[in-house]
Amino acid sequence: MKAHGHLSELIQTEQNWRDAEEHASKRKRKRREVKNFRSDLDGNLSGLSSRFASTDGHKFHYTYKTIYEPKERFLSMLEYPEHVFDWGILLPSEPILNRTLDGHSYACIIGRGQHQMIKKISTDIYLSHGRLAYALTFDISKMYANIPLWLPKQNIRRKIKDPLLLHHIDEIIDSSIGTPMGNGDKVNPTGVPIGLKISTIIANMSLCYFDHDLRRLFGLGKDEALVQKYAERYAEEKRLTAKTPEDFEDLSKGVQYLIEKFTGYVRRGIDYYYRFMDNGFILHEDKTFLHLLLEWIGLYLGGELHLPLNPKWQVLKLTDGLPAVGYRIYEDGHIRVGKKSKVKGIRKILRGRKMGLSDEQIRRACSSYLGTWTHANSINLIRKYKMEKKPRLGATINKRKSLCPFDDMGHSQQRRFEELLFDPESGLQEESRMMDLLDFEVISSIKETNDDGTPKDCLAIRYIWQGDNIEYKDEKGHSVLVEKGKEYYSYTGSKVLIEQTRTEFSKEDLPAPTVIQIAVNKRNKKFYKFT
Repeated sequence: MKAHGHLSELIQTEQNWRDAEEHASKRKRKRREVKNFRSDLDGNLSGLSSRFASTDGHKFHYTYKTIYEPKERFLSMLEYPEHVFDWGILLPSEPILNRTLDGHSYACIIGRGQHQMIKKISTDIYLSHGRLAYALTFDISKMYANIPLWLPKQNIRRKIKDPLLLHHIDEIIDSSIGTPMGNGDKVNPTGVPIGLKISTIIANMSLCYFDHDLRRLFGLGKDEALVQKYAERYAEEKRLTAKTPEDFEDLSKGVQYLIEKFTGYVRRGIDYYYRFMDNGFILHEDKTFLHLLLEWIGLYLGGELHLPLNPKWQVLKLTDGLPAVGYRIYEDGHIRVGKKSKVKGIRKILRGRKMGLSDEQIRRACSSYLGTWTHANSINLIRKYKMEKKPRLGATINKRKSLCPFDDMGHSQQRRFEELLFDPESGLQEESRMMDLLDFEVISSIKETNDDGTPKDCLAIRYIWQGDNIEYKDEKGHSVLVEKGKEYYSYTGSKVLIEQTRTEFSKEDLPAPTVIQIAVNKRNKKFYKFT
């Protein structure tokens, strides 16, 4: 594993400190302390640069505050220049540290977040077609207060070897020793402050290798004797806890079948694991296996990382819904708003109505709740309380213009044409992009025009997708699926495809299987054709 050095040179540039101040002051520029810092920006940034160049000890002046959201949290606060300093050392180093994190870790990582996580969980459940029937949820008890300080230092040193940068990171980590943030033990100190930008990086780095080890079942598969021991225990646990017809069917196949089934789980590892800071979620088809996995997780956290597992873990059926970061996800991938967010949002809406506020005023006052609701399948909830935002007139016009040319098909069945194409150089098989072409229409484009101002021709195709399932992001960042066996339509302005529909075949030849292939002409220009 490569450790990066020479980061101090990047940190000490004038532009880096200015960028750090821009990030630290975002949405805070009306505060007095920010204005005071900016009144002598060059001098203050120069002071931070000098502080970084020095290895003299720095004293941190924390103030503390307890908040309830509704969970009680003990926050540690520092003066504004400390936040600028944190940003200064993180801008060059955070991308390096983030590359260590597992792809299914979502909290406080650029480009990821809770909404991406619930959509990923929902998509995985939906594409499993009922195979993923159970979920394990667990978390670390008071993680920030219980992180042993040696743990993030050790993990960060596996990615960074710049001595000056490591000195300042260690200084920030050690600043909690002897404060209310940790255990007060100077021999084995614990505790990372909550409320600082760098604290989230430290917490993520404390668990980064735990994620990788968990997905590989902590190396269990390398010890055949241990696998055999747990396989026998799995078979016994199956016998003792059997309740469903599926459980009794497995038992009827014999102990050896159960042992081989467990061995297959170990060999496969954990495919459906997600972590949001101290909260972990695992999807699987076998509840008995999840109970054993929880035991290994507790042993690893306690024995290797010295972190306590919260006893409020759950192994639950997806039919009852998986509670995750304020949402609840069901066995068909349906996402609902969590009860607390729903109740609080409704109460605030009704309170606004009682005060005589307009719908627009209530919408602004409840924007945080409505923003949460929009990431779930909650359009009926929003409509029930008349909180849907009316679209701009231009959007309404465009929607009318883009009505599907095929009867009994709606906008939700439209799929991006570019996702359907077969590229012979991609290494994929032709069958992975196969479709049954049902119908087509050549219509006038609403987006592109000819030189004389007349609309260009546009081809609309109707088809049943027979290739591999495809997932892509639309213009708004929402996940869109193209699933085998389902009917869709798409648009293209390809002149070659339009010419084929006019000269080479007709609607009488349909339905027919086909692949839209990417080809190259003599001038090395790409075009598409039905094959």
